[in-house]
Amino acid sequence: MQAGTKITLGFTLTAMGIIGLYGLSQLRQEEKDLRLSATRELKLMGDTVQVALGNALRDKKTKDVRELLDVVKLPDHSIDLLVFDAAGRMTADSLTGPGLEGLTQSAVARAQSTQRTVVSFEGPRGLSHLIGAFPIKDDDGSNLGTLAVVRSLDDLRADLGSETRATLLSLLSLLVGLAAAGWLMAWVYVRSPLLKLVQTMRTVRTGDLSARVALRRADEIGKATVEFDALVADLREARRRLLAEEEAREVLEMNLRRADRLVTVGQLSAGLAHEIGSPLQILNGRARALAARAELPADVRRIAEILANEADRVTRIVEQLLTFSRRSAPRSTSARLEGPVGDIVELFEANARRQKVTLEFECDPALPAATVDVGQVQQVVINLLSNAVRAASPGGRVRVLLKPSSFFAADAGASRPSVSLIVEDTGGGIPPDLLPRIFEPFFTTQAEAGGTGLGLAVVKSIVESHGGTIAVNSRAEEGTRFTVHFPVTHPAAGVQGIAQS
Repeated sequence: MQAGTKITLGFTLTAMGIIGLYGLSQLRQEEKDLRLSATRELKLMGDTVQVALGNALRDKKTKDVRELLDVVKLPDHSIDLLVFDAAGRMTADSLTGPGLEGLTQSAVARAQSTQRTVVSFEGPRGLSHLIGAFPIKDDDGSNLGTLAVVRSLDDLRADLGSETRATLLSLLSLLVGLAAAGWLMAWVYVRSPLLKLVQTMRTVRTGDLSARVALRRADEIGKATVEFDALVADLREARRRLLAEEEAREVLEMNLRRADRLVTVGQLSAGLAHEIGSPLQILNGRARALAARAELPADVRRIAEILANEADRVTRIVEQLLTFSRRSAPRSTSARLEGPVGDIVELFEANARRQKVTLEFECDPALPAATVDVGQVQQVVINLLSNAVRAASPGGRVRVLLKPSSFFAADAGASRPSVSLIVEDTGGGIPPDLLPRIFEPFFTTQAEAGGTGLGLAVVKSIVESHGGTIAVNSRAEEGTRFTVHFPVTHPAAGVQGIAQS
């Protein structure tokens, strides 16, 4: 059973008990007042008739007694009078119904024995007849007889019934009103705020800690909701701290793993450069010398060319390892990037044509100068273009774009103007499950094509060392888009016309 129903039911039962006791008390008081009024009227009539009968009996005028009884009986037919002599025998009456003589015997006997007026209520609950016995005395105090007055209480019962019905109707109306008021108060002050509190609890349990009860009341329920809102606010703040700590821990772990890999790569690359650098140069030189001798058979010259190319490939891998492990701080200068980037695009045009890929380069005329190491920026473009041309299928397109933009700098906590370098292709895209790993060192999906997994790792480290950002968007069968932001030299120079990419 709900709390509001319990309160309403308890309030109703309590009110019913109190109102019932009050109604019963009122009915009893009403009955008492009616009995008292009827008794007074009966005594007044009896005393009046008693004096007149005393005179008639003293003078032995029986006819006068009869006439007196008729006169008294005439205006009120609910009253019957009986006259008894000193021996208790009835000598005159004005009876309109049988059985009344026997009903008065007890009262008459008590009146004659005590010589005092006796009044009694007879019948069920004493509401059938009211009987009064009045001793009739002579002047010398001798007993002349007894007057018995019998009054029917039909009108009193009717009055009591009407009063009872009216009282019950009033009490029932009052009870219904109190019950309705109790239910309304329980709904407004108890059930409604509790339901709101429960609903907020359910919302919080789903993980939404922004929910609030926000109940402005000065009672206990209002205080409870204020404490609940404060508790949720504390939980929200605790979760925020936990998430921040978790993110910081993940970044720290990632940096530690990266540092560990860099140490390993550095040691490996240093050893490789020392151990195989000179043999590779000798092998490369000998192979190219053999390939240049025209007198040798064609298959020998072809094998020599393959050996020279593979030696060059091994040399490039070692150089990438050295570049990644011994990366130096950028020597930043204020430079416009359209020239350096355009040179790299022009360098790649021949390779793109061989693969039947269209290579496009666009530069915004309002491009501001950026604070960059030009050589490292060109290395970024080389790596991104190399991946894009390789990803684009014959007949595809690779687009390079330079334009003013802005990006959110986490260290400054605000947006900064930048030059954005965009490289996009129309290749098959990167699978969604691989996107989070593309910047990891040694992670590659082009191992069979000679990929080392260091290109994008080098790009990311160069961009971060410049204080910029890199983002990637890719869709299956639609292509991939890399967006790099390099901070501009003078923020004011890149504010106008800036568009977030």
